[in-house]
This record gives sequence, C-alpha cells and structure tokens, in this order.
Amino acid sequence: MHLFTWYDVEQDLKRNRKLWPKSWNRVDVYNDEIVINVDVKNNTKAENEKTLKKIFGNCYSDGCVQIEFDKNRMDVIYEEGDEEDRMIPAQTPLFRDIYVRDENETKRARLPGAPIIAFHSYKGGVGRTLSLISLAKEISGMYEDKKRLLIIDADVEAPGLTWMLNKEQENAPISYLDILSLMHFSDINYELAENVAKLIRKSNLVIETERLEIEQYFLPVYRKKEQVMNIFSNTERVIDVQDNKYVITEFLSTLGAALKADLVLVDLRAGITEFSAPFLFDSRVQKYFISSTSLQSIKGIQQILEEIHEREDLGLQNARVLLTMIPPEMEEQTIQRLEDRLAESIEKEMDADVMSLRENYLLRIPFDSSLISLGNFEEICAVLRGRKLSDVMRGIAENLFEQKEPEDSSELSVQEIKRTLDRLSAVAESEITAEGNSSSNMLSTTSIREIVKDYKDTIPQIVVLGAKGSGKTYIYKQLAEKKTWEDFVCLVDKHSEKSEQETLLVPLLSTVNIRYINKIVQDCIQYTSNVLGDVDMDFNTVHENYDMLVEFLQKGLQPAEWGKIWQRLMVQMIKDDFTNLEELDEYLEEKKKKIVFLVDGLEDLYTDIQDKNQESWKNAVRSLCRNVINILRNLKFGNIGIIIFARKDMAEEAIGMNFEQFKNQYSRYELKWTPTEALRLALWITSQANAAFRENIDILKSTREALEERLELLWGKKLGNRDSREAVSSRWIIGVLSDFTGQLQARDIVRFLKFAANTSLESKLNYRDRYLMPAGIRKAIPECSKDKFKEIKEEMKTIYKILKKFEDMDEGNKRLPLTLDKISLTGEEIARLESQGYMAILEKKYYLPEIIRFALGFTYEKGARPKVLSLLAK
Repeated sequence: MHLFTWYDVEQDLKRNRKLWPKSWNRVDVYNDEIVINVDVKNNTKAENEKTLKKIFGNCYSDGCVQIEFDKNRMDVIYEEGDEEDRMIPAQTPLFRDIYVRDENETKRARLPGAPIIAFHSYKGGVGRTLSLISLAKEISGMYEDKKRLLIIDADVEAPGLTWMLNKEQENAPISYLDILSLMHFSDINYELAENVAKLIRKSNLVIETERLEIEQYFLPVYRKKEQVMNIFSNTERVIDVQDNKYVITEFLSTLGAALKADLVLVDLRAGITEFSAPFLFDSRVQKYFISSTSLQSIKGIQQILEEIHEREDLGLQNARVLLTMIPPEMEEQTIQRLEDRLAESIEKEMDADVMSLRENYLLRIPFDSSLISLGNFEEICAVLRGRKLSDVMRGIAENLFEQKEPEDSSELSVQEIKRTLDRLSAVAESEITAEGNSSSNMLSTTSIREIVKDYKDTIPQIVVLGAKGSGKTYIYKQLAEKKTWEDFVCLVDKHSEKSEQETLLVPLLSTVNIRYINKIVQDCIQYTSNVLGDVDMDFNTVHENYDMLVEFLQKGLQPAEWGKIWQRLMVQMIKDDFTNLEELDEYLEEKKKKIVFLVDGLEDLYTDIQDKNQESWKNAVRSLCRNVINILRNLKFGNIGIIIFARKDMAEEAIGMNFEQFKNQYSRYELKWTPTEALRLALWITSQANAAFRENIDILKSTREALEERLELLWGKKLGNRDSREAVSSRWIIGVLSDFTGQLQARDIVRFLKFAANTSLESKLNYRDRYLMPAGIRKAIPECSKDKFKEIKEEMKTIYKILKKFEDMDEGNKRLPLTLDKISLTGEEIARLESQGYMAILEKKYYLPEIIRFALGFTYEKGARPKVLSLLAK
C-alpha cells in the first residue's frame, strides 16, 4: 500500500514526470479529481491509459485512480490546452521537490565569490561540528593570517557553534537568521552583501594555534534566543520568493568575497531537512559528510548521497565522507563494508579514467574518548592538538587552496622533458636486464645493508629469499663484479675500512637466462684462480655445474645423496682431487684465504626438468639450504661461506612444513620492496637520467615523505592538477604495481619507469612542472601488466595455469568484482592465488590486482576500481 491520500497521488505523478506523454501540458491534483491539461491535436486515449497504468498499476482503471487506504476514487479529467498552458516544474534545491536531473542541463557557473565547504551529518553527536572546528584550526595554524575564513553556524535547530561561543555572541551585530530574512524581503545584490559584511566584520572568533591567536569571521545562528523560537524566513520561503533558486549559497559566497574571505565554512542542520537542502543540492558547494559507524548514521548518509546523485550532475564531485568513532576492535572487513555503502554514490559519478584512491574522499577517524564530552570553543581547540582528527584535517588543509608557483620558478622546457625521458627510458631498460651502469652505482637496499652489517667481519653462510623480480640476480651480479667480499662491503658501506683479509667470491651456479652475466662470472673465476695461484679454474665450470645438476635431477636421486653432490661441485671448483669441504677448508687455511660461493638460478633447474622429477629438485634445494649450510658452519677453520639466492615461493615448496622456521632465520635479508624502498629505487634510477634528482638529498637515508616530495618533479604531486580529485601520484603508482599482499617487485618498478617514459614522449606534454605525463602513466600500466603476465607464464607455471582460466573466460564475464558462480576454480586454487597476492576476497566478491588485471582483459563494474586501488595502496 502506498496511496493513502490525494497528496500521494500528486507525488507519484511528479516523481514519474519523465513518463508523461509530450501532449500533457500540466497536471493538477485535487482531493477528488485529477485534471490533465492536454494538447488535443497530439493526444490519444491509448497513450493516456498506458501512462496512468504504468504510474499507478492496479490502482488505475476505467478513468479513475483509487486511493488504497480508504477506497475513494479520483476521476481523471482531461481539459483542452495549448503550448501556453505547458508548465515546466521549477527544480529547486529542496527535498520537497521530487525530480531526476536532466542529463542535458547546462552546468551552472562557479559560485560568484568565495568557495563554500558545508559540513553535514544525518544525526547529531557524530563529530560534525568538531570536524569543522578542526579544519578551521588547521587552516589557521598552517596559513595564519594569510587565509581568512567566514564560519557560519547554520544549524538553526541545534546551534552548536553559537552555544559554544554564547557569551561572545550575546550582542552579535547580525545572525544567519537575519540574513535569511534579508534574502526573503530584499533585492539580492552586491550592495546588500557589502552592508551585511560591515556588520560581520565586528563578529569574530579567536582560534588559538601553536604560535598565534588567529581571528576568523563568525556568523552565529541567532543574536537573541527568541529568533530560533519563531523562525519566519526559512530556506523554503526565501527560495519561493526569489527567481534565482540558488540564492542562498550564491549570496553567502558573495558575502565571503565582500569580506575578502578565502573560504566559507558552514555547519549545517543534521538530517533530511530543508534548512540544509540548498547546500546539499548545489553541486558547486563542497560537501563534507560525517557519519559514525552506527547503522542509523550510515543508512541516513547513504540515503542523502543517493538523493544528491540522482538530482545533481556531479553533485558529489568534491564531496568527502568522514567515518568517525570507529571502535578499535572493529574488524577491517567490517569497516570496508561500511565504506562500500558510503562510497557507492560518489563513485558512480567518477569517470572510469579518473585515477583516484578512496582516501581522497573517504577518511577514517578512530574513536577517541577525549573528544566525547567537551566544553567551550577554547577547550575544544586545545584538546584537538595531536589527535587523529587533526591529522586528517591537516592533510585536507594542505591541498585546499590553489598553490601558486614561486615567482622564481620556471616551467620545464619541452626539450628538457624529452631529453630526460629519453635518458630515463635507456637507464630503465639497462636496469631491467640487471645490467646497470657500474657496480659502483649500486642501490644499497635495506636487505643488502643488513647482510653487510651482520657479516662485515665474518663470512656469510645465508639464504637470501625474494619473490620473482625482487633483484636476486642483480645482487649476484654486483657481488661477482666486486670479486671479493671486502670490496662488496666497501661498496655498500662507504665508511667501512677495507679489511686486510681477502675473501674470494666464487660463482657456483648462475641463472642461464641472462647471457651478459657470463663475462662477469668468468672474470670473477679468473680472479680467484690468479689469487690462489696453484689452481687452474675452468671458466665454463658454472655452466658445467648446471648441466651436471640437470643430469642428476633427471635420475631422481635420494635426499642423502644430494649433500655429497653439492660438496663435490663446490670443492672441485677449486681442486679436482678434493672430495669434501673439510679438505678445502684446510687448504684455504694454509693459503690464508677465505671463499664465499654464490648460488643463483635454482628456479631455472626447476623449469628444465620433467614434472616427475620435481621431488628430486625439492630434495636438492632442501639439502643445499639446510645440510650444506650446516656443514659449512661446523668446519674447523670456518673458511668457506655461501650466499644462496632463492625464490621465496619455490623455497617454500622445497622446504615444506618447516618453512616458517627456516624463513625466520633469514628474514632480515629477505628482498622485500616496501613502498619506501620502491620510491627509493625509482628516485635512484631517475637520478641516473637527470642529476637534478639527487641534488641535496641522501637517497639511501631519506624518509618516504622526502622521497615523495622529490619525486613530484618526476610524476607530479597528483595525477592531474594539484586541486583535482586525482590520486596522489606516488601512492597511486605504488598501489597499481603492488599485489594484494602489499608486495611489489623491483623489476615492475623499473619497467614502469621505462614504459611511462616512452608513453609520455608519445603524449601531449601538457604539464610542464613534471617529466612523466598523467596520460603516459595511465598507458604504461597495461604494458607493465602484459610483461608481468609473460613472466608468470615463464617462471611461475603453477600460478599461470590458474590465471589462464581467467584469461580464457568469456569476454562478457570479464567484469570485476567476480562472484563465485563466474569462477571455475577449486578452493585450493583460490587459496594459492590469495597467498601470492593475485586475488582478494571481500564480501564474497573476488578482485584481481591491477598489475595482472589488464593482461587478463578485465574491466570494472561502476565504482569498483577506486576500492581496489585503495586496497592495493594500503
């Protein structure tokens, strides 16, 4: 039942205006009849009947609409009219006027004066007024007297700000209710704004910052309490009498300009109320919605956001939602589920090409008991210091005003941009192959520095784990180039004094996929041979070792046999007649030398054997990483070390159930690319292309913030203008290159720089404050994704077989998120993808990370993309 009175009939007709035939000019509804004014030349009975039936369903029959509640019937009467009778409904920014936005509606001009930010909540007590105060305080502290604010308390039914400042505002010269009255009874012009501004200049509130007391303009709800007891000039009456239906927001914006204010902050009435509607339904007003985690608050804000989206084209373009009072015990998935509901309408308005993160418009504020019971305005300002709310508002304040370039700054020339991009592409291409320029220019990551710190004065006997593309071969190459452990230590630690002890580096096994490394390996072996003097080491021994291992693997040897094989390979690298490591250890003691064997390419062995011999490969790797290292650690003289570079996922498969214990032994040396390390690598490579990037910065010791700031010259502060809704460049780029475990690989970072440089060169160089163009960055990601998938195919065959099922899916089903009925995977396969970071499951929906999504040909359902990007960027 939905028709209780004739008013419901009228509302249904208004709500469905788009269904009206073109021949209907106007519809008037009375308590007992419906009068439809029609153009008789174009009107037909069949069309009338069809329309009314569509609107009222079974409640319409035989020319009557029946009220469901009391069964009264309303006759439908047609009267003849013409074009002059046609009524176009006024679309006002009020909840009472039901309409759906016209997609062809001309976009309104910008607000005539100062920009407006309006704070709104569905219910009270969720921190709306507190959020406004916090933003005002952060702006005052950051910009001091360089930015002026007009703060308006428009909560006419529960005026918080006015009550907080009650004593100061008892004799206020003018109030918000006074201004509504003036707009109701006066002609709206700039002269009126100037006269009102003269009065507001006498009304200030003082915000105490850490350094100064800053005065800001303040407009209270009332100047005497009687005003709120009998409100005559409300928002509806003002809008009804003025031709300009957006008179309230436009006049307040003009008023801000008359005061020379940089920004107008408005504290709105909570809930679905016409007092707040003019601000909510004006797309030019920035809206900050405050919601707690309670169901009532979430559903209320969700309803309002949906209504704004339906009515206003881009009405939520600059909206932000603050999710407040989040309990510390609330699970992450629960928070994300609430965010999904709040973000839905905002994300519907986003262009698919907008490279945005949810953190741009959906912010979290944890529960803080100190902010629950607060007193006056001064007390609130004092308590806010150091709170999470202040941190969030400081981030907003930093990007709130358009940043003007310093007078002495100059744009980059097109020639300079092209020159740097050409060089960056070449440097990145060189690094992708692990070739680099020279070992003296190596980037010392945290993992490398930890190894050197722990084994500065002793020889390493360790396993260095790392994911595919994490830089294992790169470090192997740097070690082989330096030829001795002491020279490598000095390369990493510039302040280290070279030891008199000489520890020779001996390649035992190397990857077969990179041809240029052969010369480096041969030179390293030659050096060892020359130093020892009485040995004649074969340059091709490393390749012979590889072939011999493949042969042994095909035989399917028992675990006990592999220890002897590894020892034989190691000792015979030095002397053909040695049979065990004890003999080699004693020989080195006589020579006063030490050696460290280098092992890389274990995964190549895996791909070069048949599936039936995989168990033999596991035995070989397990024996090397456990048994051989234990033997080395127990040698009498301790002259032999080893560094084994192993892919983490394959080591886990080989070690088996005790892998966690094994991994923990070497966790300090694991090659992990955190966001900070990734940015460090990006800046290090870019600095090789353009020396300006390394001026006055210590790349190895800089914080993430410092790295991001310097990289703004490379890819901009945001992926667009500074004041755009586009994501912060550094966070977005790290996000799209990461998997769902938060891991990203050195290879992907370097590859991104190469592709982004090339695609930027092909793009219009519209941004002259940076080298990489947003369009070029966007086009680079699919290329990175394709190469990533090729590598998975070659190097992670088990994962590839699973992902291939996504690649082979029907094109029509390639939409994210996926539901279980669209996925033909076993539970084990899903778990494997999750553990590798190639799938995430939220609310029984399945997502793929950007780094493989493009290669698999998937697109997004509306609004899903920002959510995935935010998951990746966390």
